[in-house]
Amino acid sequence: MEEQLREMGRHLLVPINKDAGCISAYFLEPSIENDNPSFGVVSIWPDKETLDTMKKSERYRTLIQYMSPLIETLTERYI
Repeated sequence: MEEQLREMGRHLLVPINKDAGCISAYFLEPSIENDNPSFGVVSIWPDKETLDTMKKSERYRTLIQYMSPLIETLTERYI
C-alpha cells in the first residue's frame, strides 16, 4: 500500500502539477520504516489562478477520488 501511494505520487501527482504549469513539484514520500506516514506534493506555482485551474481539472479530481480510500487507510493506521 505504501509503495502504491509512492508510485501514484511520483508518476501521477507530480506530472499533473507540472503539466498544469507549476514551476517545480516534489513528492514527499511516506516511510513507515522511519515512522513517517506523512506524504504529499510540494509545488511552486507562478500564480494562484494556475493552481486553481489545475485543482478543477478532471484529471486531478479523478486521481484524488481514486487515491482517497488509500489515503484514508494509511492515515487511520498511523494516527
